[in-house]
Amino acid sequence: MEVESHTAVPFILQKLRINSEKKFKHERIGFEIQQSIKFYLAPLNKSMKAQYSHIYYMRYLSLSKRFETNSNDSQFIELIQKIQNQQGTIKAIGTIFKEMKLKPHYFSSNSNKTIQDYVSNEDVCYLEDRSGRVKLQIHNAMLCLPNRKDKIVNVSDLVTGITLMIEGQIVANNVVKVERLYLPQLPETPLFKPLNLTSYLCLISGLNYNASESTTKYRHMIDYMQGNLYSGEGSEIPYNISQVIILGNLYSKIEEPVDLQVQNPQQDFKGVYSKIQLNIKGVDELISQLVSVTPVAIMPGVNEPVSQMLPQTPLHRSFFTESLEKNKQLIFLTNPSEFTLGELKILGTSGQNIQDIKKCSSVKDQQDVDLLEMTLFYGHIAPTAPDTLISYPQQKQDPFVLSELPNIYFAGNMSKFGTKMATDNVRIVSVPAFSETGTICLINLHTLECFPVHIQ
Repeated sequence: MEVESHTAVPFILQKLRINSEKKFKHERIGFEIQQSIKFYLAPLNKSMKAQYSHIYYMRYLSLSKRFETNSNDSQFIELIQKIQNQQGTIKAIGTIFKEMKLKPHYFSSNSNKTIQDYVSNEDVCYLEDRSGRVKLQIHNAMLCLPNRKDKIVNVSDLVTGITLMIEGQIVANNVVKVERLYLPQLPETPLFKPLNLTSYLCLISGLNYNASESTTKYRHMIDYMQGNLYSGEGSEIPYNISQVIILGNLYSKIEEPVDLQVQNPQQDFKGVYSKIQLNIKGVDELISQLVSVTPVAIMPGVNEPVSQMLPQTPLHRSFFTESLEKNKQLIFLTNPSEFTLGELKILGTSGQNIQDIKKCSSVKDQQDVDLLEMTLFYGHIAPTAPDTLISYPQQKQDPFVLSELPNIYFAGNMSKFGTKMATDNVRIVSVPAFSETGTICLINLHTLECFPVHIQ
């Protein structure tokens, strides 16, 4: 029996190289990705001199127009500041700010602690606009959703950054007991122009490649893409994959304990650097095998050597010298990323937006795909940015506001696979980490049907 070696980085066997050069009986049909410039920030827009208040104001301006309000409604208060002079039932539009005792601050006792989530029983919600804020009492209030599937919520269910309209009773000075919360109306349902042929979009996230660990699962993934892994029912599917998108976390996270007593810190650094080099080279070889089979697009994630501030810039081409040397089927996307594939509008993230919502609310028991759907209902894909999810300050726009619905909306590096139709012609998908589950996701671009493929 052949024993796999972990000392040499070329983890794809020579046999795999030969297989990748075979000419398939089936001709693969590719579609060019047309990237939107929405998440490409010009250098001037990355200035750290701007205040974060601007992005909240632009968010409020964009989303406040989507609520059904009546100018003749005496209960509706245009500015929160005017609530001080009101009594009885009121309605007001604003952005939620959630005061969390456990949220880490640079100068707080929590700044150096690793906290799994920031939720506590002492959390308080406020509603803010440009004129001021009002404290909210939220206990079993009704959250009215655009799909008419209303649900009961409390303070622990909400996060900072959601723009909504409240309806409730004034119970004290600047305190409102909330009875109902309304979310903005969804943008128009997108058109769906199905392709005249069967073609699949393949979503993969969380490769978390580590040169010192087994690479069997990665080899089997390449075999599947080449059509060499299965020969039974569905064996034609790999030949119909027209595009692969990798949703961040290509590299494993290098966690080395910082030992101040180390005898030779320079030697210790060289060891860490050597591991990073091996991982980068290994991923390059893996992508070179994949891109020889089908077009590939790569988004960065939390483990990649780019800025962690959203929107993340594309990975640098210098990490993929072997992949780019062989062909031109490799492109690099931002995170989040918005693009078209054929006639389909596609929007996706590497998962930081959903993971941060989990930290800031008691939604641990909810499915990832349901949280993804809620960001559609919020009209904003990353409501916790920039409060607990780091992002660039913006003065003229909030790039995370949903101006239109996509046909496909996904998030990578989730805990498990999940999918549903959020509304007409809108497919949402939570893509689990491949390194943990061995799962890739395929979406039929003719029907929007989605299903997982498990590779061991």
